[in-house]
Amino acid sequence: MAATLIAVLGTLAGTALAGLTQHLTATRTARRATAEQRRQALAAAVPALLGALVRHREQQYLKLVARRNGQDDSGEARQARYAARSAVTSAMDTLHMTTQNPDLLDAAQEAVDAAMALGDAAEADLDAAGLRARKAHTALRLTGARHIYV
Repeated sequence: MAATLIAVLGTLAGTALAGLTQHLTATRTARRATAEQRRQALAAAVPALLGALVRHREQQYLKLVARRNGQDDSGEARQARYAARSAVTSAMDTLHMTTQNPDLLDAAQEAVDAAMALGDAAEADLDAAGLRARKAHTALRLTGARHIYV
């Protein structure tokens, strides 16, 4: 009788251990899948913001060149600038929904601020504003890559 009881308890313990192991494996797999989904979302959000910043700066430079050439600001040009600015805002929103990493968000905000300041820069300050925007863009690119490929 004791041998039967020991055999039953051993079987139950083995079944419980197998179930626990299976549960832990499934939990680890789910966590890895979630982490990979987050990494992929971040890998899409950072380049989207970088691209939106490039388009925004392009529109600002076009405005400044037109001003230098004495051209009036057209409604189409303003609309293109507003669309570029809105794309930056949307891309920044997506980044905020993708990560809460303060280093990455700070680098992104600096890149956005520098790009936005470019359009308001006086002619005498344009070179410095452009350099700030390019440096902030590079810093965001490097910070983003560090956080995506960990």
